[in-house]
Amino acid sequence: MEYDKALPIAERLVDLLQPACKRIEIAGSLRRQKPDPGDIEIVAVPDLRPPRLLFGSPIYATILDAILASLARGDDDDLLIHLSMNGPKFKQFAISQDGGQHWIIKVDLFLVTPPADWGVLYLIRTGPAEFSHWIVTENMHCGGLPDGFRVEDGRILSMSNEYIPCPEEIDFLKFCHLAWIEPSQRHPMWQRRIRHIAVHQSVKV
Repeated sequence: MEYDKALPIAERLVDLLQPACKRIEIAGSLRRQKPDPGDIEIVAVPDLRPPRLLFGSPIYATILDAILASLARGDDDDLLIHLSMNGPKFKQFAISQDGGQHWIIKVDLFLVTPPADWGVLYLIRTGPAEFSHWIVTENMHCGGLPDGFRVEDGRILSMSNEYIPCPEEIDFLKFCHLAWIEPSQRHPMWQRRIRHIAVHQSVKV
């Protein structure tokens, strides 16, 4: 789907899900302004409180679950969804704008829940995949992550389980000794790290 067609759908979906979230943003190829995104990716911090119950209403674990169920029933005139995955940290569904006659694009919804940090998951889910793989790979393997640390459950930990808080993307980037990188300019830097290691080793010799 073209960027100009996918973006309004993603923005509409964010508006619909906003009441169920403490924070919600478009990620993935749309955030990188790719001209032909293959899907919609959204990262959100869900409000984990259960929805207010009304007599005779179904019981849902969270407000987000209740809103998604409403969209799956077709309660919104402009947007119908079909849920294929509905876990506590990841949800996936297709979107239709003609009552289910055509399912036009897939949505991946990533939920930032404890112990995950927004900055870690938002950066990884913005991608692209090659950059995300590079940023979570240690320097010793020519990646962007300082040696002796790992990314686990959406947060940065040392090998002794020291926690490095990353509330925002810039915190993750700074920890990796990087300045801000615009989403559209994020690319793996394997060669840069290889050259850096080679120079460091030659100086030591």
